[in-house]
Order: sequence, then C-alpha cells, then structure tokens
Amino acid sequence: MSEFAVIEVGSTNTKVYLSRGDEPLDLGSKYIGFKSGYGREGKLREEDVAELVEVIQGVKEKVKEVYVFGTSLFRKISDGKLEGFVSRLKEECGVEFRVVSADEESEYTVKGVISDIEYEGRMAVVIGGGGSTEIAVVEGGEVIRRVNLEFGAMDVTERFPELAEDIAGVEFEEVMEWVRELVGELGEGVDVLVLAGGDYIYFYETVGYEMEKNHLYECGRQSWVLSREKADFYDRDVMERSLDEIKAKCVGNESWWDGARGMRFCMGVVAERLGVKWIVPTRINMLVGLIDEIKKL
Repeated sequence: MSEFAVIEVGSTNTKVYLSRGDEPLDLGSKYIGFKSGYGREGKLREEDVAELVEVIQGVKEKVKEVYVFGTSLFRKISDGKLEGFVSRLKEECGVEFRVVSADEESEYTVKGVISDIEYEGRMAVVIGGGGSTEIAVVEGGEVIRRVNLEFGAMDVTERFPELAEDIAGVEFEEVMEWVRELVGELGEGVDVLVLAGGDYIYFYETVGYEMEKNHLYECGRQSWVLSREKADFYDRDVMERSLDEIKAKCVGNESWWDGARGMRFCMGVVAERLGVKWIVPTRINMLVGLIDEIKKL
C-alpha cells in the first residue's frame, strides 16, 4: 500500500502517524478534551469536534489516504449519539471513523512493543489513557493475560482536581489508595513494565528527570529504562514541582499537563500491583500495530 496516515482519537489526546517506508513517522499529538467536555455536557462539544476536523483536514493536506480510530471515551458513547459525529467526519473530511475495542487497542499496542525485541522474562504492557487503562502480561512473546480497567488519568484528576493546580494540594498516599481500590489485585511476578499508549518520554524529558539507557534489551523505540524506585521518586517529586513552570516550556500543549500527575498514579499503582523491577517509558501506541495491519490489506 502507498503512503497513508492513521489517527487515534482518545479521551484527551489525538495522535497522528504517517506510514512512509519501513518505520512509521510520528507527526505529533494534540490535546482535545473530549472526555471533560462529554462529562460536563453529556455530548461531544462542538469546539472539540471542530478541533478534530481541523486536525484531520491538516493531515489530508499531506496525504490522501487517512484512517481514523476512536478509543476510550468513544467506546462508552451509544451509536445514536455517535451517528452525527461520524457523519460529520465523513462529510467534511472524507474519512471513516471506527471505534476500536479495549482488546483491539491492547493487541495493536502490544504488537508495537514486542514485534522487534528479544526478552526472555515476563513483561507487561500498560496502555494509559484519559479514560481507560489496559494491561497485557506477556511471556515468550505471547500475551498470557489481559486486564481492561475503565478509568484513566482524567478520572483521577476529576476526583482530585488539586492535581491540576500549580502545586498539588493533596497527599500522595491519599490518591494512591483511591487508585489502588480501582485497580485491585493484578498478581505479581512481572519483571518489566512498558508504558505505552502515550508519550511517557515527553513527561520525563520536559520535567528534566534522568533516564537510564535500556540495558534489558535493544530496541530503538524503547531506548530508556528506570528502576521502579526511581520512577516512584519522580512521581512524588512532580507533586511538589510548579506545574505552571512546566507548562511554560510547552507552549501550545499546556493542557496535556492537566492530566499528567493523574497518569503517574495510574502507572504507579499498576507497577506496584505487578511487582515490577524496571519501567520502560515509550511513545509507542496502537497506531504502530495498526499500520502493520493496514499494510497487509
């Protein structure tokens, strides 16, 4: 198949990848607050839909063939409420919109993680989103267990709005305990946790947190690793950092940081429940696996 683009529309972030040659090209992401708008109004906000239309039209100026997929929040919206939205994207952008299931999202993302690595131990891939968290435990290159949780970073932030303030005015352990109740028991015995579904490297790089070179296995998409103790230290430290100062470094993407602290708790509790030793932050998402599938068509 010739050059094409794939777009993932999530609860809070919309990601765009271009298939050109052997390696997918990341065209970046944009914060669109579908989840918060839907939560307040019970429908998709006009300004959010208009922003997505603008993103798709911009992509279509670069490449003719564009595939658009919805995750997280869009799995919870009834077909009746989605109908007008889907029709509008078809009419104004000439694209089909398809909602992927939690299992599909997990499958495509896991493929993007394990397709080109050699690792003998047991690992888990966690896909963190604004309104969902999917976990896949992998051994010998095969998924042996999946857990899909219907909450994400924005649910944590909505429960503890102090997390989006300049200095988080809430106790770390109070939030951890609340998230622990949502996650439940996952069963220990996993060595490595790969963070996927979002841009976790962006978090560490922007704040200025050091990562180690990945000594567990070689993979260009998974170049960094942190011990769980170091990751936990950073998660606690960012509560005391000025969010306003961090946002000042990210002109045009400030809203991404409103859910960043909430995401730390989602990832932190999953790591704790699985008993992992190492955490691998990545930018890998389901679009990598989807591109491979579309190429086969």
